[in-house]
This record gives sequence, C-alpha cells and structure tokens, in this order.
Amino acid sequence: MSFLRDKLAGVRLGALLFSQAEAVAFWVVGGLPGVVGFALRTAVYRLFFARLGGFCWVQHGVTIVQSNRLRVGRHFGCNTGSYINAIGGIEMGDYVLIGSNVTISSGMHPIEGALPPVFARPVVPKPIRIEDDVWIGAGAVIMPGVTLRRGTVIGANSVVTRDTEPYTVYVGAPARAVRTRDAGEANA
Repeated sequence: MSFLRDKLAGVRLGALLFSQAEAVAFWVVGGLPGVVGFALRTAVYRLFFARLGGFCWVQHGVTIVQSNRLRVGRHFGCNTGSYINAIGGIEMGDYVLIGSNVTISSGMHPIEGALPPVFARPVVPKPIRIEDDVWIGAGAVIMPGVTLRRGTVIGANSVVTRDTEPYTVYVGAPARAVRTRDAGEANA
C-alpha cells in the first residue's frame, strides 16, 4: 500500500479522476471493429483530447494516455498496438500516419545517481512535436523532446532520439537520415 501512496503523492484528485475516466472510456471503444469502431473512437477522443481537428482513423488496440495533453490535426491515422503517452504534451499536425506497434512517449525518468530508485522518480515532461505529412513506420520509437519536421518518414523499428529535417527519411537505432523526399513530387 505504501507503494501506491508514494506513486500517487502529489497527484491531484481531478487528474486522477480524469485518468480513470479516460482509461474506462478508451477501453470501452478501444476494441470495437470496423467503421462503427472508428466513428465511436473519434467521438470519444473529441471529449478527451486537448484538440482533435477532424475524423481520425485509429485502429482497435491503440493505447493513449494523458490525452488531455494531446493535440491532433486533421487526417490522423494510427495502427493497432501503438502506445501514445502525452504526459509531457504531444502536438501533431495534419496528415500524420502512425504504423502498428509504435511508441510515442513525451516523458522520461531521470537516471542520474543511485537514489531514489528510477521507478520512484517523478516523470520529467518533454514535449513532442510532429508536424504535417509525417509517416512513422511500424515498431518505431519516438523519444521525449523530439520534433519530427514536415514530411518526415521514419522507417520501421527506428528509434528517433533527435529532431529531424523536413522531407527526410530516417532509419535505424538511433535513427539517421538516409535520403530526402522531393517536397514537390506527387506520388500516385
């Protein structure tokens, strides 16, 4: 019981109630299949997100926490198994596409020194910004504090630890630029 008391120390009652309502609401609509599931998720997300600019195409089985710190533009898609934690704030532009099993978390635990244990340390918020026309490939990890510039493509299983350049493709762990996209090209 002392563990739970320590973890909840400093958490406001309103924040605790919001997180519980968010968890239940997202659980209820999170597994619904098909177009009905997409529509109901969009309706519920509108109630909880700080901003949702339009209809979103979020597959079943996506975990989103701290959604009141999540701002999303128009034409947002997210695939099954992805985890989005907006504890430090996440802002997404328009036409953002997230593959399956992607992790985007905007908070980190400080690791310097032996005490207190890392698990017991408070989360340090580090906002993430994802600009327009970004595609994040399956299994990628977006680290806290990163900005993905307009037109960025992140390859599957890449780990992004630094800001990206516009219209550039990144792969690897840590992610590195491998080529640029022609900002004016129209792909069919």
